[in-house]
Amino acid sequence: MTLDRDITELARRIQDESEGTVPYQKARLAAAKELGGLPVHSMSAEDRIELRAQYTCESVDAARFAIRGGIHGLGLDHCSDEQRSFRVLLALALFNGNVYTGPTARWNYAVVASYDPVMSPRRDRLVMVAERAPENVASRLLPAATGSSRGVPGLRYEDTYICHEHVSVRLRHLPTGARLTITGDPAGCERDGKRSLVPRDRYLTIDNDLMAHERRALAELPPISGDAAILLAGLVSRYNLVDRRGSWATSLSWDPLERPGVERRSEPDVLRDGAVRRLWGAGDSWEFRWTGYPEPYDLARALTHREAGIKGARVTRHGDAYRVLLGTASLDLCEGED
Repeated sequence: MTLDRDITELARRIQDESEGTVPYQKARLAAAKELGGLPVHSMSAEDRIELRAQYTCESVDAARFAIRGGIHGLGLDHCSDEQRSFRVLLALALFNGNVYTGPTARWNYAVVASYDPVMSPRRDRLVMVAERAPENVASRLLPAATGSSRGVPGLRYEDTYICHEHVSVRLRHLPTGARLTITGDPAGCERDGKRSLVPRDRYLTIDNDLMAHERRALAELPPISGDAAILLAGLVSRYNLVDRRGSWATSLSWDPLERPGVERRSEPDVLRDGAVRRLWGAGDSWEFRWTGYPEPYDLARALTHREAGIKGARVTRHGDAYRVLLGTASLDLCEGED
């Protein structure tokens, strides 16, 4: 096996560099940890916190908030049913946009990519760290009271507060009860007696019931199987992931690794008109097709990676697409508009 061979070679190099002072078993353990050869669940909480921060680009403090209370692995997919349902809805908004005119594209959530938010998924909430303009991001997500299709149906404003001298906006999704916090605080801390603020803009609040056009929008969504829901929610959790060894990255707006071969994704039509994204399907069968970033292979790796991927997910090549499989569900990752 390639991984086993790489671990052996690195362990021997560690021993050589230590001039024989490091025992082989200790060197092999260090090599396995460096190369991703250790099962994540076998690591201590502190090691998993550090590992998660390396992949998600969260601060260590944010990763620590996320990995606590019996969270498994890196905690990217360990969440309540309410959170998973909301993340699926968010995926259908986030990964649809531009010339695609399906129902969720009209929610206008894809524009949030321009803020380069860092996702900090937690068991009972999703924290989105948008250091530049958290209130602007919130305004992009919240539905308008005028009956416009803009915004995520059922999302409501709860409150605004200051934490570590940064503004945070807390939202709640009425149909699922799930919580979303958009914050300028890199630590992504939860509210704990912090100072509340009067919101700068007027929003629909948790006291405003679902409007008729929101009910219609939600009714237009196709059925989604349980396994497919894990895959779609996993796209949101891995929105801005970077391989700690520099092999892949999933940012939607640029390549954090600045690889020369990936620069071609900043093509004139993408720069001029913006990226095209279309995520759609029904039941067990789904397809994500897009222009711009990231590379399809990169996203497939992120979803199936030994350390940072979805448990049990695997990838195959299917024509021009990478097909990610989980249980009975499949998600095809394809390049281009057609």
